[in-house]
Amino acid sequence: MKLTWKTFLQIINIHPELNLRFEYGDKILIASDYHITEFKLANIQSVDCGGNIDSWSEMILQVLEPGVNFEKEAMEIQKLLSIIDKVNSKMDIPNDCLLRIEFGNKDIPMSQYFVNSIGITNSSLIVHLEEGAPECKAAESCGLPNEKAIKDNSKSACGCGPSISIKKPTTEITKKSSGCC
Repeated sequence: MKLTWKTFLQIINIHPELNLRFEYGDKILIASDYHITEFKLANIQSVDCGGNIDSWSEMILQVLEPGVNFEKEAMEIQKLLSIIDKVNSKMDIPNDCLLRIEFGNKDIPMSQYFVNSIGITNSSLIVHLEEGAPECKAAESCGLPNEKAIKDNSKSACGCGPSISIKKPTTEITKKSSGCC
């Protein structure tokens, strides 16, 4: 599930009294004393390995986990809504942009996560995060299905990028073109 900004706003506006929590990995909650440090609007333009152009926008909420006040309740959605009002007064956020959560702590490097699902538990709205994976958007022209492309580490994500071989014993590196680009 790739959640849009509009859908996220619709959900949180229904439940302003709840606390907002984030869950990643194997049901690990981000510490309740988290802080949303930044709202980043990214406009992405890309050309895939098949030569197709694409563009989209992403709203990235950067979440900091100080982990110093574990007794603190998580942020109420009402507070987040007031922060979003401030953000909206400074920038125009497209409704159809994808929502990502950027997070890392002492145990995991900072990454950008998609929202997998949202659920309600007791007095909290839980945003379940999932890691993204590379995908080939030109799979038809490359001839490789996405699932195989991701699992096959010996090729690029689409199977059509340059392959690298090492010749022994001189360890000379050569590039060979393998495909669609």
